[in-house]
Amino acid sequence: MIPKVTKLQKYSIAYLSKKELNILKDEIFNKEIYKIQLNSNPVIYDLGSHIGLSILYFKNKYPNSTIYAFEPNPNIFPLLEENIQRNGITDVHLFEVALSKRKTHSTLHIDSSGEDAFSTASFKKDAWNGKQKTLPIEIESDLLSNYLTREIDLLKMDIEGEELNVLSDLQRTGKLSLVKNIIIEYHPGTQSKLKEIISILKQNSFILKYKEEGEEIPEPKNKLILIVGQKISNHS
Repeated sequence: MIPKVTKLQKYSIAYLSKKELNILKDEIFNKEIYKIQLNSNPVIYDLGSHIGLSILYFKNKYPNSTIYAFEPNPNIFPLLEENIQRNGITDVHLFEVALSKRKTHSTLHIDSSGEDAFSTASFKKDAWNGKQKTLPIEIESDLLSNYLTREIDLLKMDIEGEELNVLSDLQRTGKLSLVKNIIIEYHPGTQSKLKEIISILKQNSFILKYKEEGEEIPEPKNKLILIVGQKISNHS
């Protein structure tokens, strides 16, 4: 796995898979799936940072932001570090850990197709959709509540099916009260957890919107969608 380097707007990006890079670039920079109105110096927790495109997007929109970024895959964590360093990005704190329902050693299933498509790394064999050939590796997992110690402006999740486990931890510990806005990439599985996720968010005073393929939809679907939530107290 020898990284390649390309330009993306004003940024220099080290990556492994051109196909994966193009998909993520289109979603994050062209379709702007993470576009949200925050204050000028927001605190952002980025769960599932991959090689850092979401971080670069947020830093481009909010240069004075402080970002806490979590990526468990040891195959791409060095690229995440490199992309932050090579672009001179500051106020970004990186954590090589998976976030789930307990602090333990866990098995992460990563792409074994030879295409180095590591953005789909998951605790589930063959990825969240069961369609990708994977191999298991051992990693560290932890509770987000152990890291969330202050009020934050945005919690972004792209964590391949662990959404409910992370939200349940934050609800149990009362830490969801620290989150003003949330963007979740919901990954459907054989057992739908969509209703439970929406229930937790509504119980914690989030107004919700749903997006599919970058377009807002009136009702949530048990498909790959974005759930965007804003605390009622901040809603105008």
